[in-house]
Amino acid sequence: MAVGGPLHKRILDLYEDLPRGERRLADLILKNGATLRNEAATDLARDAGVSKATAARFFKRLGYASFKAAQQEVRAQAAAPAAERASALPGFGSGGVSISAHLDNEVQNLIRTVEQQRSDELASAVKLLLNGEKLWVVGFGDNYPLVHFARAQLIKVRPDIRIIPLSGFSVPEEFASISSADVMLACGVGRRTRAFRNITLSAKRAGARVILLTDTASPGDAANADVILRCRSIGVAMFDSMTAAVSLLTYLCASLAARIGDAAIERMRLIENIHADWGDVIAGDL
Repeated sequence: MAVGGPLHKRILDLYEDLPRGERRLADLILKNGATLRNEAATDLARDAGVSKATAARFFKRLGYASFKAAQQEVRAQAAAPAAERASALPGFGSGGVSISAHLDNEVQNLIRTVEQQRSDELASAVKLLLNGEKLWVVGFGDNYPLVHFARAQLIKVRPDIRIIPLSGFSVPEEFASISSADVMLACGVGRRTRAFRNITLSAKRAGARVILLTDTASPGDAANADVILRCRSIGVAMFDSMTAAVSLLTYLCASLAARIGDAAIERMRLIENIHADWGDVIAGDL
């Protein structure tokens, strides 16, 4: 099979045909792209639990002359301005991306995200959400819609859900209410701002527990988060995909509702009664 394009596309194109050892290497790179940029070939092979020979075959299979050639390409792409990177993506400036390619990509994002979850980490995240006195949902930029979505679900089954940033209000004034009994759900998919890092670090200093939802690992994550849940956000063209992130948030909220039990049902009934008393119209009733 002819291969070409960015590294992640080459991996996805060949993923189903990769031998087991090479697939472990592919999973490592897809989970944390910084690994290939920053590590030597020996370290990369060790982290994936494969031999250097397996790593060499993997990069040859992807169409690179060597590991070094792949690393140089990834480093060059990372250093390029965003607009320049976008112009090199599949479908840019041509007929566009086919809907079938988009669907295939989204399905793979969901599958790989689910495959890399650990049941104990998911259970720990739900337990934290259950026991937190106040829940804080935090996210900036492209993560802000994720934060709104998470809060919209969480507030249906339990009270006292705080959101940062809160439009029109200073973050420090809101953050001052955090305590060691609280839990923070921090959405850090893609680019993380300095404000995001400051808030999660300060939350840990305050004694709060932190659940981090992200697509890539960064130095310090393990020290600044109690649970790290990773999702795959690879887009078929110039934009990242948030499909897997939304799905994982939905799972957490549904699992939390199940753990809360009857109290969650009663709260949802109360909310529906308020809607009815206020004469709110349901779309299906129009």
